Amino acid sequence: MPRKPARLTTALCAAAAATAALAATAVATPAQAAATTRPAANRVFSTWATNVNARVDVDGSHGFRCPEFPSPGNCPKVTGQSQPGDRLEVTCQTKGQTVGGNPYWVYVDNLNRGFHGWMASYYIDHPDNWLPGVPQCYGP
Repeated sequence: MPRKPARLTTALCAAAAATAALAATAVATPAQAAATTRPAANRVFSTWATNVNARVDVDGSHGFRCPEFPSPGNCPKVTGQSQPGDRLEVTCQTKGQTVGGNPYWVYVDNLNRGFHGWMASYYIDHPDNWLPGVPQCYGP
């Protein structure tokens, strides 16, 4: 049986090592992706009130008024109610109907109860109207 030249053997070993390294990287990628889909700690809040409605405009009958200026009239469908201690991942915030002197509304995913929608920022357990680390969604 003829022997393979040393350079060919070295090249094949290097290729095998590169393939193994690439496979290891490919295995690590989903774990890294999963880590980035977890809510950022600075964007998770709670509410201080009971039965706080999250709202959407499910059938689109109010056009873009719900996300552009959230209010009970523009976002008539209640998707769920948050309770004190619920973990609320806040995606973004924008101006809407003023509630309790606070003109902002936030789009939340209730991580405890599995619903999402617009909620008056007044009910978020934070001392300021504008939530830190949360981007603006729409509007001025």
